[in-house]
Amino acid sequence: MKKIVLSLIMGSAVLMAALPPQHQNMKDLDTLVTFVKEHPKVAATIREIDVVNKVIRFGAGCKAIFRRKASMKPSGMVGPAEPLKLKRTTCPLDK
Repeated sequence: MKKIVLSLIMGSAVLMAALPPQHQNMKDLDTLVTFVKEHPKVAATIREIDVVNKVIRFGAGCKAIFRRKASMKPSGMVGPAEPLKLKRTTCPLDK
């Protein structure tokens, strides 16, 4: 019985672990690409997708800046990262 309980606890700890960097980067890239696909002006004038800084550069010096919501986790828990969200753009997104 103790082994079953320990297995369940360990299994749930693994589920709450942070994604490996390559998986988190792919998840973030998917979010950024989806944003580009949903905004024709951005898609037509895209210059760069910067996954490290979470910025899409488009148009004449325009940026779409993304951030992750701060997440309060118990001490010792890394947990999954919050999803990227658009923080602001430096230019209008409409035509």
